Amino acid sequence: MTDWKQIRRQFAAFDHSTYVNTAATGLVPKTTIDLMHNMYTGLSNYGASVTEEWVVEMENIRVKLADFIGAEPGEVAILPNMATALGMLAPMFKSKKRIGFVEGDFPSLRHPWLLNGFECPEIPAEANGHYDLELLGSLNTKMLAVSHVQWHTGFKIDLDDLRLAAKKKLLVVDATQSCGTCPIDVRKHDIDIMVASCYKWMMCGFGACIVYVKKELLEKFPSAYCWQFRAMPEDYFTNSKRFEIGHERHDVFFRMGLSLDFFKETGMDAIESRVRKLSKYLYKKCKKNNIKLVSDYEKAYRSQIAIIEAPAEMQAFLEKRGILTSHRGTGIRVSLHFYNNKKDVDRLVKALVEYRSLYS
Repeated sequence: MTDWKQIRRQFAAFDHSTYVNTAATGLVPKTTIDLMHNMYTGLSNYGASVTEEWVVEMENIRVKLADFIGAEPGEVAILPNMATALGMLAPMFKSKKRIGFVEGDFPSLRHPWLLNGFECPEIPAEANGHYDLELLGSLNTKMLAVSHVQWHTGFKIDLDDLRLAAKKKLLVVDATQSCGTCPIDVRKHDIDIMVASCYKWMMCGFGACIVYVKKELLEKFPSAYCWQFRAMPEDYFTNSKRFEIGHERHDVFFRMGLSLDFFKETGMDAIESRVRKLSKYLYKKCKKNNIKLVSDYEKAYRSQIAIIEAPAEMQAFLEKRGILTSHRGTGIRVSLHFYNNKKDVDRLVKALVEYRSLYS
């Protein structure tokens, strides 16, 4: 049985606060701090002698990453962020000319395509983030770009339903707000391209973004980018490694590797189950206390992100009580990860009730 209490001790934020803000930035475990200390101590002491060993370990981590999302090692890369990744990918698909979106989706998902001359039609979304999948699929485009979980509402779409609606369109999925909370298999869901910034639920810190491009696309669509540091392998231009330009970013790979080891050891099914139970508990407590949830969807569309209707001032009110959240759209965004517990939810709800009694 997973010892969630022991795992929670890895995250220093809970020594002094109630952190329910992973959708903004995920906590980094103490093991990552130790790893980085040891890595840079080695670099200080041995310089290039240690970096050659690191290159081998990086490729082992690439294999782990591919396994984590159901891909082949040659289909995955780790880039600094989603904007960089899509800025490299968009020019490859200029012949497609148009790509469809959902209104209000994250700007970094849409802007690289706009800046590369694509027409970017979008379908409307309701105030709570809900949208019509069939309408999205009916857009007159050859590509669609969609977030698995919407950043400002928590609305979650089923990836199999998304593929059915998209039909034969090329499908780009932003998994930034879901990767690390539930299993994702790019082959099973027939995703063509997936990006996921990993400073949130993946706990990697900043500077890491998972990039998956289906092998068939790598072979069909050329790229102007090339790996600048080491000799190119024979299959280089059909390999996602071509996007990792410049010198190797060893520390980013190592942080990713630590997270991947944790997720494998703990089990993604166990993590998904815990997150769902915490989310269910939050909804139950809010309803019991007549706290309005903007994100009160059917269960099929719920994620680990919930929006509680509240003015922007409530964020500061909660922060003074050691409860860290974000204000998004029309309410307070609460985002629960496996390292949270029911007491975190209880403290949050108690503070929300207190705010209502003082200012209503």
